[in-house]
Amino acid sequence: MKTIGTLAFLFLLTITFSCNKVNLCGLEQDVTLGDIEEVLDMNCFVGGTNQQIIRSTAELEALFANRPCEGTLPNIDFSQVTLLGQLGGASGCERFYSRAVTINENQQKYNFRVRVSECGGCEPWEMRWHWVLVPILPEDYSVNFEFETI
Repeated sequence: MKTIGTLAFLFLLTITFSCNKVNLCGLEQDVTLGDIEEVLDMNCFVGGTNQQIIRSTAELEALFANRPCEGTLPNIDFSQVTLLGQLGGASGCERFYSRAVTINENQQKYNFRVRVSECGGCEPWEMRWHWVLVPILPEDYSVNFEFETI
């Protein structure tokens, strides 16, 4: 009986501390696909909805007013691009993100998909905003947001 307990304990230790040895995550680096002009790293907490469509500097400033942020907000030319944001969570020793935006002109829709590949369970849960600049979103278009953990 002690042998089974010892083996179980060793197995748990192996699982817990083996994350850096082999990448079983599916992705091995962050990936940007489709119609994304730029990925922005804005380390700010944003209240409200988990999906954001920002079309102007005034909207951006209002969203981040009185929020704890690191650094300053970027200068964005909203006459050329739209800012899309999506909140999602993941855990794991390593996390890799695939961000993709596709434009479907027939359906008048942008599809913003974030897929996170997580490896192991040795890190705490992390909530993160994914901000991307895309070609200007026409007023009559909608945005479909998707977040998936693989």
